[in-house]
Amino acid sequence: MFDILAPIFGLVFLGYLSRKFKLVGPTAYIELNRFVACLALPALLFDIVAHVSLQQLGQAGFLAAFGIGAFAMMALPLLFVRRERAFGDRVLDGLCAGYPNSGFIGLPLAQLAFGPSSAAGAAIAAVFTTCIIFGVAIALMEWDSQRGHSLWSTAVKVFNSLIRNPMVIVPLSAVLVSAGWVSLPPSVERLLKLLGGAAGPCALVAIGLFFAREDPNDDKAWTAFFQPRTLVLVLLKLVAQPLLTVLLALYVFRLDKPDVILVTVMSALPTGSGSFMLAGYYKRDPVLTSAVILVSTVAAPLTLTVLLVALSMLR
Repeated sequence: MFDILAPIFGLVFLGYLSRKFKLVGPTAYIELNRFVACLALPALLFDIVAHVSLQQLGQAGFLAAFGIGAFAMMALPLLFVRRERAFGDRVLDGLCAGYPNSGFIGLPLAQLAFGPSSAAGAAIAAVFTTCIIFGVAIALMEWDSQRGHSLWSTAVKVFNSLIRNPMVIVPLSAVLVSAGWVSLPPSVERLLKLLGGAAGPCALVAIGLFFAREDPNDDKAWTAFFQPRTLVLVLLKLVAQPLLTVLLALYVFRLDKPDVILVTVMSALPTGSGSFMLAGYYKRDPVLTSAVILVSTVAAPLTLTVLLVALSMLR
């Protein structure tokens, strides 16, 4: 677990040091976030969707248990914090609570803990997280940014914004490849892998740059680690989501024990860095999202260890 999580904190720390020693400029985290949103993340999503098969996505019970658990956590801030937070901020809170780091942590963790047999289930979780959960969050953020007109006018504006958003249109176009209608040259596939591979590391470096920024009017960045809201979102992510998922997997969809364990572990991962990237892209406050990402990642080894011990007792 240490070998998987240590690079995450290493990248955040390198970002922090690079700004403190003025190796990069004061707007570096903004520009790096923009690079991730417009180039690296779309390439990563395209690569994931292009190489997933319908057979992999055919595990309906696994997919439903994972998806319901994630969307239930995302819905809680939207439904119960209406007066305290703007809609866009609640969308990001929900993303923090239901968006597991299935790519950067989940895939290597599944391989390490469960071996090659976990590849299909881990791929399902990664695709659902990066495409469906993230896509819904983007749609909600676009809806929030276009509100103030009639329902039809708002819907048209949201649709137009979505089809111009590289984080939406690029992975959708990858369906042509996964369906076998289009074949990519090896050079293009290599380009996408190189560009997509930068998404996770660059987003984490951007978090470090954000914490090192020089803003005398903002002292909230470090105090956000100790705010009750941060703790609640971390508990939703690391405790409530896997608890709901295991109940669904066991008693609703009646999955086999290996699938129950895998889907629960994939739902119990810490918050992914995509929430921080969206906060920057839509000009929302990234303080809380960055705090939840780091706190949940610090706490995850303990909660995952307890979870694996408890799951090993299943019959």
